[in-house]
Amino acid sequence: MKRSAGIALALSAVASFALGQAETAPHGFTLGRIDFGVQTTDVDTDSSKFREYRELPNGPVLSFLRLFGDHKVRYDVIVENGFENDARYRVSADLGRLRIAGDYNLIPHRFGNDGHTLLHETSRGVLVIDDTIQRANQNALEAQFAANRSAVNFPFLSNLVAPQLAAANEVDVGLLRRRGTLEVGLTPDQPFDVKVSYFQEHRTGDRQAGTSFGFGNVVESLEPIEYRTEDWGISAEFAQPWGLVRGAAHYNTFENEVDSLLFDNPFRVTDSTDGNAYQAPGTASVNGPTRGRVDLSPDNEAVTGSLGVVLRIPVWSGRVTADASTSRWTQNRKFLPYTVNTAITSPFRADDPANLPASSLDGEIDVSTLSVSFTSRPTRALGLTARYRVYDLSNDTTRIEFPGYVRFDAVWEEIPRISVPYGYKRTLADAVVSYDFGPATVEGGYRYVGFDRTFRETTETTENVLTAALSLRAFGWALLRAGFETGDRDRDAYDSLHGEEASFLDPGPGTNLPALRRFDQARRDIDRVTALLQVTPGGGDLTVSLSYLYANEDYGAEEAVDASGLLYGLIETSYDTFTAEADYSPSDRWSLFGFYTREEVDNFQRGRQSAATPSADPRNDWTSAERNEVSSFGGGANVTLLPEKLELKLLGRYQDLEGRNDIASPPGGTPDVAFSIPNFDDTRIWTARADLEYRFSGPWSVTAGGWLERYEVDDSATTGLGNYVPGSFFIAANDGSYKGKVGYVRMSYRW
Repeated sequence: MKRSAGIALALSAVASFALGQAETAPHGFTLGRIDFGVQTTDVDTDSSKFREYRELPNGPVLSFLRLFGDHKVRYDVIVENGFENDARYRVSADLGRLRIAGDYNLIPHRFGNDGHTLLHETSRGVLVIDDTIQRANQNALEAQFAANRSAVNFPFLSNLVAPQLAAANEVDVGLLRRRGTLEVGLTPDQPFDVKVSYFQEHRTGDRQAGTSFGFGNVVESLEPIEYRTEDWGISAEFAQPWGLVRGAAHYNTFENEVDSLLFDNPFRVTDSTDGNAYQAPGTASVNGPTRGRVDLSPDNEAVTGSLGVVLRIPVWSGRVTADASTSRWTQNRKFLPYTVNTAITSPFRADDPANLPASSLDGEIDVSTLSVSFTSRPTRALGLTARYRVYDLSNDTTRIEFPGYVRFDAVWEEIPRISVPYGYKRTLADAVVSYDFGPATVEGGYRYVGFDRTFRETTETTENVLTAALSLRAFGWALLRAGFETGDRDRDAYDSLHGEEASFLDPGPGTNLPALRRFDQARRDIDRVTALLQVTPGGGDLTVSLSYLYANEDYGAEEAVDASGLLYGLIETSYDTFTAEADYSPSDRWSLFGFYTREEVDNFQRGRQSAATPSADPRNDWTSAERNEVSSFGGGANVTLLPEKLELKLLGRYQDLEGRNDIASPPGGTPDVAFSIPNFDDTRIWTARADLEYRFSGPWSVTAGGWLERYEVDDSATTGLGNYVPGSFFIAANDGSYKGKVGYVRMSYRW
């Protein structure tokens, strides 16, 4: 009702405004326009995918509004999807002494509808289960554990919670982002240009969170989202014929209105603990906490200053650009106690914050960047480009030692840990030389990427890449561009345990395989090929574009450390895509267009199933060969049925993603149950759209149209997922297949 009233009020106001603008038109010009009408929407399921990032209302709609003029004051106001949750409002005004620009954008994100959960919210960030349910489940578990602990298994637990889930709360999961920016130019059209700006994003809603009381008691919960990000900035630029100097300062804050998430345990109404409680409920234990708590994103702030210069070099037709910035990020949220489980009292009351080694993190990160580029054309044919960039993230947070931790809020583990202030420095340098021979241009280049890391398996990695490109222009209607890159990444010594051991005061033997390699630090060979052919034969009515991309990363250059002689981790990945596009416009009356894309993405990795210490038995290996094939095609037509009166627009497209994951393991090993997954995120989507627009003799026009959309998903990990599976409660919200259709009639008025 409010939305309909708002649209009616807007139409009335715009009608009055438009009449006034028509009277003043001789003294200026306007680009005013309003699109409004009615819309109907129908969908066969309540899948959140249909409206994941968009609002599709039934009833009156204000699709577009623009108020533009330059009579005395130049202004521009644009409204898209007015009064909806995906609306966007933009405004700009030139007041002579000031220039103002604002943007307010609403972005919904719906994760799933009609989910079910035993938890309900009593206050923001506090999720509870009725004590009667917790008590009944605890009594049943303790009785069964005392009678026959081996019978505390999934069938028993499933039968226990099935009637409770049948009567569970129904929830829709989603959030709304409200983004707004305001920029004011204080000295427009002056050599010394000063601007002040403000940005805010407010996110509200919920999303799924993985919360747990042990390996056998995962409870998917709703994480409250109440974020606010703000940025205040001032920038200045001084422009002269020789170049310009620029600078800026920004102060950025992030505030989370909900500090932590407190959630009830479906199987306990009283706190308890034992050495195996993290495996409850099961044959090892039925103890554990009555509730758990996790920390949410902490408040933090950042201060950034930047300075840059652009210098023109007339002699070589060159330009030098240099920019530097420095930032300080800080965070000092108070620590939560080790646990909320009041039964953990040895070696101390773990729920008492006084037992923590520090009250807060007092985190501090300094970030500095330096970017320098040089471009020049010493002669008409010769071109030079060089760039150098450094990004240095120095984490100066003090390390804090903890005497142990509480696993899943269930049991105290006297395993001393220490916080790890990760940091890194990235250096990029590249240079390209090009020479124009007339119908052909050739390029050659070199790129270097270096990383220095702290608390990772490697200290330093270096990547060296050679590039080449060729552009051919022939007959005035054909263009071919091809490129090739090849290179490799090397590193210093790789300590497979260092990254893991960095957080332990007493590392022990480690749990990683010596031959395991992190893909971002391992040696690799890189090859990349690109090609683009564009032709416009004849009189230019037809344009055809063909493009191809192939990229491959091979990690086989790593040496095998394991006794089996095999590598572990990501071994190889490749990306292969071909695209064809065509546009045919033989007259002003009609045109056709179409496209086709084929993508293939492959990766292969190897791992080994291990317990607390790495396995030395190759029979415990497993491999995963993942392949995704994506085919997309579509086309459309624009047809003028009556010149300057009646126009028809048609659009159709289809996309099919076929995924497969072939997982294998040798017989006799610990996994020995590997199987291939043929339906690995398989999705298909069809869309067909038509618009018929009739223009009246005056400023009015009417459009009747609509679109059909069908979405199908078949994924082994999510399709048909229930609310309770072995060891896990799921919300199981609907984000699956649907068939939807939208129809509308819209009026347009231009002035």
